[in-house]
Amino acid sequence: LLDDCADAAADLMVPKPVWTRAAFADLVQRAGKELGPTTQAAVSRVEKVLAASHEVRVALPDKPSPAQADAVADIRSQLDRLLPKGFVTATGVGRLNDLTRYLTAIARRLDRLPHALGADRDRMSRVHAVEDAYDELVQALSPVRASADDVRDIAWQIEELRVSLWAQQLGTPRPVSEQRIYKAIDAVGR
Repeated sequence: LLDDCADAAADLMVPKPVWTRAAFADLVQRAGKELGPTTQAAVSRVEKVLAASHEVRVALPDKPSPAQADAVADIRSQLDRLLPKGFVTATGVGRLNDLTRYLTAIARRLDRLPHALGADRDRMSRVHAVEDAYDELVQALSPVRASADDVRDIAWQIEELRVSLWAQQLGTPRPVSEQRIYKAIDAVGR
């Protein structure tokens, strides 16, 4: 995990390749000064992510009732997407606070699940429709047709949609809706 934090810190410090000897020397000098503190800042954010993840995992039933089984499976799938091995680098230091918010939204969803099975099922259906359209886009794209950043941004928008549906009070950094996501998918797919 510490190596993952250091890798994420390095990614933050080196957003693009350097091509000259002078730029490389500058980068080496800057990295020598900033890599440790930047890694420590990442570790502090990851601590919050892990605390939120622990809260979700404790609340997640091992053997859900048949009525909750689909929702629990959806949550487990979301956790697998959000927290794979190397999640710090994959997420990026700048999005770790968002990741904590996504996990907090999952915890709120779990709190309400026993009392709102129908609403949860409806929300899950809406998210799955958007995810299916996103998956079709990813399969249809060649690496040349769209930037990875555009495609990854749509994945983050889907996570924000989940927040807006299950934990609206947590807020989203920008307006999000299914229609906005479908428009983004269409724009990238052209």
